[in-house]
Amino acid sequence: MAIGPAQDEIKIAPSGPGSGPVCNLTLLPMSGGRHPYRIDAKYLGRRNVAVPDLDQDGNPDPFSISIYTLKELILREWRADWEAKPASPSSIRLIYFGKLLDDKDQLKTYQFNSDNPNVVHMSIRPQDLDDEEPKTGTKSLPTGPGSSTRARDGRCCVIL
Repeated sequence: MAIGPAQDEIKIAPSGPGSGPVCNLTLLPMSGGRHPYRIDAKYLGRRNVAVPDLDQDGNPDPFSISIYTLKELILREWRADWEAKPASPSSIRLIYFGKLLDDKDQLKTYQFNSDNPNVVHMSIRPQDLDDEEPKTGTKSLPTGPGSSTRARDGRCCVIL
């Protein structure tokens, strides 16, 4: 199944015997809604995604795909009712249990549940943010009228 339309209640479709492990996600985009997303060996095979590991029964393990591969799959299935489609998978941010998921890690690194849907928050990194971020650790700031600029080392203190 591709990423489904928004639903109030997510129900897990039972997997058939011998079909192997299934990763059920509930995607929560910033635009709202709960979108079910089922990833299994059949789904990955239809999209020509290589599954790196097998489970103990010898079936392809969808929990072994990388976070970046998951982002690529989400980008392929991007829904029209979500915000503007990002230019690349690296612009998608996925958050699971308060952790920003690292592109290089496998899903199983974050102990995704195989029995219940895994709620994953999804946001898009603004393109402007990528352009504005400094490429080095220092910034040049004016020190006052008529004076030259000085380098700042990037450290700051935020008092709440």
